[in-house]
Amino acid sequence: MDESDVQDLIDRAFAALRDGDYVRALAVGDQLVAARPQHAVARAIRAQALLGADSPDESLQEASRAVALAPADEHAHRLLALAAWRTGRLTLAQESFRRAIERSGRRAAMLVDYAWFMANERGPKLAEPAAREAVAADAGSSTAWAALGLTQFRLHRREEAEASLRRALELDPNDIYAQSAMVTLLQDRRDHRSAEALVGLLQDHAGTEELVASVRDEAKQRRIAGMLMERKVDLDQLVSEPRRYGWIWVAAVGTGVAILSYFLDPWAPPIVVLITLFLLVALRKWFE
Repeated sequence: MDESDVQDLIDRAFAALRDGDYVRALAVGDQLVAARPQHAVARAIRAQALLGADSPDESLQEASRAVALAPADEHAHRLLALAAWRTGRLTLAQESFRRAIERSGRRAAMLVDYAWFMANERGPKLAEPAAREAVAADAGSSTAWAALGLTQFRLHRREEAEASLRRALELDPNDIYAQSAMVTLLQDRRDHRSAEALVGLLQDHAGTEELVASVRDEAKQRRIAGMLMERKVDLDQLVSEPRRYGWIWVAAVGTGVAILSYFLDPWAPPIVVLITLFLLVALRKWFE
């Protein structure tokens, strides 16, 4: 395979990645790796396709190979950072983001990725400078504003957080990072109806499953509580109801013992009364 064929495969792979067709991108990446196993771009293509196809462990392996083959390439370091983040290797992710930033000359896109990572995974005092740098580098980035808003929320500066998140959604109403951060803010404000409506927009995006499930589970519990209140169901009454039936049963048993004993020995009513009283007291203790 000559260089023109290799370039043609690279172009086809990039087109598939842009279209979100990760299966096709991976298939083309496999062809590239078979033809040029030491080609850093081929490894990076596979890493990105595997990440999109929700195979982060394999993506991490390919991204590591891409970095080893092209240690000065900012995109290889970014892919390694993303794959490390998805697999929970947070120290490696942070280091790789920093390398990507430095090798890119502190490019805005790299700063934005790093800011979102820091806002989610590191303490807010460390994350805020990264978010502010990202906003300064690209004031039109909705994700940069979302990172700043999430950081401000975690620092308990809720009014600032709301302003930043509204700015993020003004810039891009479909930014899932801004939407997820706003859901967190709405839940904190107990604006459950708005949070539930917004979370509906997130349900088809990878990585938001836990947030979506949490909001919907909370909404379900509120609906059940509301139904019980509307129907005036007294839970204490439901609990105490069996006790009343228990007393009826105790009384019936005591009466039955007294009547049976009277027929067997009419001269023994005092004993029967004593036995019955004893049974009533014992059974009362049992049912309390």
